[in-house]
Amino acid sequence: MKLHLSPTLLLLALCACGSREEGIQLHLNLALRPAGNALSENATRSFTNAQGDRITLSRAYVTLSSVEIFPCPTTSAWRWLRLLSPIGTAEAHETSSPRKLGVPHVRGLERPDGEALVLGTLQPPPGSYCRARLVFSPADADAEGLPTGASMEGKTLLLEGQVLPTGGGAARPFRLETHGLASAEVSLEGLSLTPNAPEASRTIHLAYDQWLDGVDPTSAGAPEQVLKNLARSTTLSP
Repeated sequence: MKLHLSPTLLLLALCACGSREEGIQLHLNLALRPAGNALSENATRSFTNAQGDRITLSRAYVTLSSVEIFPCPTTSAWRWLRLLSPIGTAEAHETSSPRKLGVPHVRGLERPDGEALVLGTLQPPPGSYCRARLVFSPADADAEGLPTGASMEGKTLLLEGQVLPTGGGAARPFRLETHGLASAEVSLEGLSLTPNAPEASRTIHLAYDQWLDGVDPTSAGAPEQVLKNLARSTTLSP
């Protein structure tokens, strides 16, 4: 039997998906850590990228502007709702809702690798959630964690350091910055939030030693490629 929903019922269903449930909480955190080996000293990180270049980062900041979670699809009606929702777009200024944290946060390398920065808490409706969508976009003046001494307002990513090519030669300094937008989708592996299990935590990990894979950081197109690598480096864990 086919399910037919009128526009009014679809609108009501969309509103229900964003309703808040008292007691249901998903705590979100953000951490930077390498996927492989890296040397760490204060805010400096040294590692080898995929092509064998030795990279030293003396400064690195990234802006995570929003995190949104999506229920697991269960019916054809939900597939219609996904078609109507703006999942495939990224906006520079996000708003918060029971399923979306829209407060921008700037994260740098001053914290030790793996140390989590608290992003906030979502209070979604009860249910199973299969994926989260992250948007990286420029920081505004109200972003949390804006660093002193480094202008991150209006920037999505800022990297400074030097590269020692694998083929030999002198180390070359670089500075990369971009106000571009990128998004990433990560699995929540069927996270279940119910009155019997109302609370959970997830930490978003960004692997900074993968950001310069396949990139010459002194080239003109490096910022855009690094931003794509940043999005691909995203993982999620309890």
